[in-house]
Amino acid sequence: MLEINKRSALEISERYYFGPIKNGLEEIIAQSGSIESLDHLTEVMQKATAPVEKLIGKRIRKGKITSADQARKTIAGNGFQGLVAYSLIKLQEEGVLSPNIAITLKPKHHSLVEKYATIKVGDDTQKPDIDLLIYNHPAPEKFPIIIYSIKTSLRERAGQTYRWKLLMDIASSQDCKTIKEKYTLSYTATDNFKVGFITTNFYSEIMKPQQQGMLRFFDFVYITKPRIENERIKGFSKVVGDLNKIYS
Repeated sequence: MLEINKRSALEISERYYFGPIKNGLEEIIAQSGSIESLDHLTEVMQKATAPVEKLIGKRIRKGKITSADQARKTIAGNGFQGLVAYSLIKLQEEGVLSPNIAITLKPKHHSLVEKYATIKVGDDTQKPDIDLLIYNHPAPEKFPIIIYSIKTSLRERAGQTYRWKLLMDIASSQDCKTIKEKYTLSYTATDNFKVGFITTNFYSEIMKPQQQGMLRFFDFVYITKPRIENERIKGFSKVVGDLNKIYS
């Protein structure tokens, strides 16, 4: 397992609220297996709600935080993103995922993001909302670079990433010269760049026509619930085969 992934797993596991989430993951793994557990991460998050609520109350009483509502919102998003990254790193530790896959959470200022995910719009720049960056280590340029938007709901910032993907396709297209000139778009195109979306689908909105249209812009769409799949949406356990195929 890569050292950078070990450090990431340690950082995630030491977050004050992650204990109940980690415990829930271990229970699911014991029941269903490591790979199959990926299709039950929504359940892991839901079962962690009560013990996490106790941790929030404890921190409020100690004066470490002042708003329980704000803490809940932050933990829901960051907790799920951490759970996804932690689960993938543990699979690599078990030898299920390729040992050369680097898994980086919240890579806002990563050099690969600056190089491959920055689109110039006049004097401004546009970047996607990246929650997870995956690439080959130590030779990222030889394999696809993948970014994932990881959301508990499609009501969140998923739209920001798909709009950026559309902008990237326009900026890298040979057939959109007029549009590129109109908006002064500049982008160093690469065919080794893919965009994915991972969701808990807490509010069961993923099958709505508006959301289905948005999902067309992603190369990969995964849901962390069982028994919800179509030609565009996969159970998250399928990410193992997808990643091993790309980074074999």
